[in-house]
Amino acid sequence: MKNRFLPLWCVAVFATAAAFVVHLAIRFETVRLGYEVNEERQRQSDLLQDRRLLSIEAATLRQSGRIETIARGSLGMEVPKPTRIVTMSEERNAAAAGRVR
Repeated sequence: MKNRFLPLWCVAVFATAAAFVVHLAIRFETVRLGYEVNEERQRQSDLLQDRRLLSIEAATLRQSGRIETIARGSLGMEVPKPTRIVTMSEERNAAAAGRVR
């Protein structure tokens, strides 16, 4: 009986130590994944904030008053005089834009 006790006790100690090491490895991996998830959530939050800012900037850049100022100032454009405006009939417009039959 004494001869069986020591090997069984050693196996139990080694099994307990191995289980503890596995538990620690799983715990460290859980903590690491928690930090990684937190970083990705922060990145998502930053990207959403950037998207909101870019959306506001795009809306600002599309304002007609700003576009008109750039067209008149930088590009030298002006509103066309009524004599320069050519109207086209609906039939001709439809034929030009539509498909040939």
